[in-house]
Order: sequence, then C-alpha cells, then structure tokens
Amino acid sequence: MSLVSGLDDLAVITLTRQGIEVARRLEAELPARVTVYISDKYDAEAPARWERFPRRIYPLVDRIWGRHEAHIFVMAAGIVVRAIAAHVQSKLHDPGVVVMDITGRFAVALCAGHLGGANELCRLIEERTGATAVITTGTDVNQTLAPDVLAKQVGAAVEDWEPLKLVSGALVDGLPVGVYIEPGVRTPDLGAYARKKVSVVADPAELSSYRAAVVLSHRLLPDPGVPTMWLRPRNLALGIGCNRGTSEREIAEEVSAALREAGLCEASVCRLATFEAKKDEPGLLAYARSLGLELICYDAAAIKAAPPIPNPSAVVEKYVGVPGVAEPAALLAAGARTLLLEKQKRGNLTVAVARLEEA
Repeated sequence: MSLVSGLDDLAVITLTRQGIEVARRLEAELPARVTVYISDKYDAEAPARWERFPRRIYPLVDRIWGRHEAHIFVMAAGIVVRAIAAHVQSKLHDPGVVVMDITGRFAVALCAGHLGGANELCRLIEERTGATAVITTGTDVNQTLAPDVLAKQVGAAVEDWEPLKLVSGALVDGLPVGVYIEPGVRTPDLGAYARKKVSVVADPAELSSYRAAVVLSHRLLPDPGVPTMWLRPRNLALGIGCNRGTSEREIAEEVSAALREAGLCEASVCRLATFEAKKDEPGLLAYARSLGLELICYDAAAIKAAPPIPNPSAVVEKYVGVPGVAEPAALLAAGARTLLLEKQKRGNLTVAVARLEEA
C-alpha cells in the first residue's frame, strides 16, 4: 500500500540520460508499484524491466494517460504541458501530474494536486529523495482547510462540486468559514485551522453567520444560505426486503423517498443488505449495481442472531422463518444495535436504515 492516499500505481517517464538516475531513485524510494518509461534511445543504459517507447512522448502519453493513477515526468515542464494538454479535463477525474527536473532537484505538482494526489506525492518525493516539493494550490500554501482533501481523507461523497470554487476562495482569502461535523464522524484534527478563521461549530444553524461553510453529515440539513460544500460520509447501511419481481425502478424510487422523508442523504449509503432468499432478485441486484454496491445477503441464522428489532413480523416469521428482513439486515450490515430509520412498508418493499458504528 502506498503512503500516498489512493495512489498505488505510478508512472515515471523520462527522456534523458540524467533522468535515468532520477527514475532509479523514484523506483527504489516510492512505496508503490512504479512503471518506468524510458526513451528507446537509452535502451542499453536502462534496466530491462523498464518499458521503452520510441522517443516521441506524445504517443506515449496518449497510450498510458488512463493506465496509471499518477504520472511523474522527469523533464522540462513545457514538454509536459504540451504532451498532456489534450488529455486534461477536470480536477475530479485527472490523474495526478508531477514534473521533476532531470537533476531531481525539484518536484512540481502540475495538476490534480488534491484529488489526483499530486501535492501529497510531491511531499513524499521530497521526504524520500530530498527534492524540493513545489506546490502552488492556494489552500496548501495558506495552510488552511481544503474541503476536497477532507472529503478524500474521510472517504466522503460530494453532492455538488460547484461550490468548491467559492468555498475555497473564502478559505484562501481568510474569510470566516464555518465547519459542521456530524457527531461520531471521525476526521483529522481541524483545530490548527482556527487561526485561519476556520471554526468548527456545534450547531449547523450557526453556519449562516459565516461567509462560507463545509458540512460533513449524513443528514439533510437546512441550507445555511452561504456557499456550502456538502460532504456525505459513507456511513449508512440500508436493509431491504421485497416481494418477488419488484422492479429496480420501484426500489430506487421508494428508497429515495424513504430516506428523504427521514432526513437522510442517499449519498451516504455504503452498504446494502437483505435476506439470503433475495440473493438472486433481479431488481434488487440491479439496484445494488446502480449504487456501485455489493448486495450483502444474510442467512437465517445470522438474521436470528441480530440485535433485537423493534418491529418483528409474525407474517414474515411464518413464511420465511425469520422475524424480519429489512431491520435485522440493516443492523447486521452496520454493526449497530439501533436503527436510524425503523422498517417502513413502501409498495412492494420494506426499508430500514442503520448507521455504521465505526464511521
């Protein structure tokens, strides 16, 4: 596992003889899978395990851009800018790009500094090789909170990226920014940002008095009325029971409505669970795929061993042999003893929600 969050597959590309030595150091020092690409001009001087390319870098970048999580180019920044220009699209999707000079003196985070990991990779290169990390991201150089980095650190979903510009602008400009963190959600210590006018508030209602806000919560809270980044921790387990043949559409619509009415955000759902008798239910499997989640299926023994549920059903017990499906499945998937949302019967399905104990 790499020390750089989420970056386990790195590319190092060099065009020169001096760059070969820098590439050797990076390959030896970085705790990740490193693929080195070297111009075939230096075939005889480079290790056999390195990949050769026919001198021109543009076709190489065309070929490997989507292959690696980050790219370290050991060459002039101008070459790199021209080579990647056709591929750079968005900070949300681009791989991290770092440029190093051929002597290994500097490591420059060129793009995708936060979500792509380029800034963190530069710091690691500095730590491991002695190169000077050059980072120009405003929140980093001002040593203040970066909402996108916070989301990445805690594995939170982001509802809308558009406010990031305004919220980050307020942070860089040193304007008062309020942060609300749902109790029980683990985060890095944000106390160091207090001197940068970042305040962690106890009540989300206080956020309206700030120039911008960051909210980390699974709850649907009132809009503070200022530019706000809504970060959704992945900490809700959804238990579902359904009749045979229930469609994906009905499941999706009814689950969304149930969560919304309960004041819970669907983006925080990270586990989906049911009884083993439903493991091959097409609509339920399709719904799980739409969320990008595995459908967790518990057998009768597990369901019966779950914490006591508030709404056992004699009918369910009679026909499937367990006291319930949605409630015990949610509790088991969350590792919890209490429910955020007790069983609701909605059309052809039942829905219950529990919050993960460890998140």
